[in-house]
Amino acid sequence: MITLENRFFPIRSAVCFFVEGGIILLSVLASFVILRKYGNTGSIGFEDAVVRGIVVAFFCQVCMYMLDLYDLKHSQTLGEILFSLIFAVGFVCIGIGGVSYVVPGFGVEGQMYYLTIFLVAVLLLVWRIAFDYFLAELAPRENILIVGKGEVARLIANEIKSRERLGFRFAGFVGEPSNGSSPAEVDDEEVLGDYGRIVEIVRARKIRKLVVAVGERRGKYPVKEMLDVKVAGCQVLEWQGFFEKLSGRIPVDKLMPSFFIFNEGFRKSRGLLLVRRVFSMLFAATTLVIVAPLMALVGVAIKLDSAGPVFYSQNRIGQNGRIFRIFKFRSMRKDAEANVGARWAVEGDPRITRVGRMIRLTRLDELPQLFNVLRGDLDLVGPRPERPEFVAQLQSMIPYYSLRHTVKPGLTGWAQVMFTYCGTIEESKEKLQYDLFYIKNMSLKLELLILFRTFKIVLLGRGAR
Repeated sequence: MITLENRFFPIRSAVCFFVEGGIILLSVLASFVILRKYGNTGSIGFEDAVVRGIVVAFFCQVCMYMLDLYDLKHSQTLGEILFSLIFAVGFVCIGIGGVSYVVPGFGVEGQMYYLTIFLVAVLLLVWRIAFDYFLAELAPRENILIVGKGEVARLIANEIKSRERLGFRFAGFVGEPSNGSSPAEVDDEEVLGDYGRIVEIVRARKIRKLVVAVGERRGKYPVKEMLDVKVAGCQVLEWQGFFEKLSGRIPVDKLMPSFFIFNEGFRKSRGLLLVRRVFSMLFAATTLVIVAPLMALVGVAIKLDSAGPVFYSQNRIGQNGRIFRIFKFRSMRKDAEANVGARWAVEGDPRITRVGRMIRLTRLDELPQLFNVLRGDLDLVGPRPERPEFVAQLQSMIPYYSLRHTVKPGLTGWAQVMFTYCGTIEESKEKLQYDLFYIKNMSLKLELLILFRTFKIVLLGRGAR
């Protein structure tokens, strides 16, 4: 079964994470044992070495996670593995040195530092090459057969192919011969047969999942064949649910209203909403106290850099279509929209000031929105609120767009951590697919995943314009 955990932090990544933590810990201990006999470990005892190894391993792995070194969804060449390992070892060096500096007495220093780095580099390289070979050649995969040959079938096949490292393998399509009214959208070489051969293909190819992606269900439909394979142990799945769990989004332009009406989800627990609100308030109040000096410095920098106010506010659409004023640090010229009106920011936007570019990259321009959280306009997590000028246009062009206003908007959201900055109608439609996934699957588990990914994105300065 595809779950939130094994889709967005699969078991393969978990194995890699814990094994590499063990490698770093064992490298510290091995260095201690070797140097105690042949070198100098100072006053460090074995128990001290264990504690230092655990601290160093934790610090290093946080750095490696931030660099996406545990993203194993795609195959890697030997060169890519080596490149990743250079980054990994580099951050291990920084991590070990950083622990020694930040927490004296818990790091690794002197001869032990250099020997640990050498052992980590060698062992991580051997491990990554062996593990990558296992993932590419030996790891078990679930064979998936798609019933249908249309656009939806092709969409699902592409999604499976892009995520084979998660343990899936696309086997092919089955469907009736194409005709003028329903032309095939897939490669003929990937079509394994017609509906009458489903049972034979499932047995011969050891199919574990059968995904039904047939747009038209009137007329000929392989009911008997699908019942036969289901009772034989093959899992038969509707394409909508399978695609949603695999991709983390809901394809709005491929769905009928019945999906939203009859599907599980979209129900908001009062307990969850209360916990979200309390946590958002506490987080906003605490963070404002901590970052107050930083906000003062940002304000001074903005005033010195360009003429105009430190803060600016805009109308945004909130829950149930309510308009509210959102606060930000000013990052553009004072007259940025004087002649052109409302428009999305673009890459290298000339309206952005020098300080504005820096605070956008680091997301510092968003800090005043913590006041919006305290006022109740925003929660910590939710769909990002858009301007009324954009919403009117998007609602007329994108199906189900108004559904994103059924929950309170947030400082960060599923679309923000899964998708890039949105600046076109097509990108807005893609972003909505992630927002609807969040609304349908709201849970504390998903909220924590979003917050953790947001932290990584902010540290690396990704996705800003």
